[in-house]
Amino acid sequence: MKLVLLLLSKLKVESILDCSCGLGYKTVLFAKAGHDVEGSDASATAIKYAPRLAEEEGVKIRFFRSRYEELNKKCTRKYDCVWSDNFDEIGVYEYLKTAARSIHSILNNHGKLVFMTTSQKDLKKVIETEWKKRKRFVIDPPYEKDSVEVTRIEVAEKTSEGILENNIFLIRKQDRLRAEITSIMNPRIKWTFRNFSELLRKVGFREVYITKENCAVAAR
Repeated sequence: MKLVLLLLSKLKVESILDCSCGLGYKTVLFAKAGHDVEGSDASATAIKYAPRLAEEEGVKIRFFRSRYEELNKKCTRKYDCVWSDNFDEIGVYEYLKTAARSIHSILNNHGKLVFMTTSQKDLKKVIETEWKKRKRFVIDPPYEKDSVEVTRIEVAEKTSEGILENNIFLIRKQDRLRAEITSIMNPRIKWTFRNFSELLRKVGFREVYITKENCAVAAR
């Protein structure tokens, strides 16, 4: 995140929408770095718990529930920047275009969309390189709070689109144990930078480029 924060500083970004903010960890970091930030996510659970994290960290942030295509209705303002760590994981081209068009509509003049991507053209090579350096199996130390203990187990799986992280959360409360499973493609490299560049220009972004940190920047 340090590299992202430095990039946003270079871009002279003040207001940010952390789109697909999840539980708000990055949103809080943006706020602590001095940005005027809000967070959105399609998950009701994320939007329920993100404000609690912000409160614990001593920052006031507006969080709201929204899918990409709803942003122009759910946002009450426009932003200098939309940051998303999910945009590159959208798996359907038409929905990727819908998301890009919606993001474009909530940006100020000269506003920017920033997300992570890869400049590589050979996707198989990227996957193999990533797979070689990845641990196949990870168990985090248990996290305990208010009589609830959570243990995360990550099982990595190589696919044609990236490395699938299967996260198994073992949740123990008193004498009950339950499991929740969520899978994330990390990195999802179905789309190359060329794909992103062509699509973003189609929906109205004037300039699209990639930084040395593998951040894509699309300028409105």
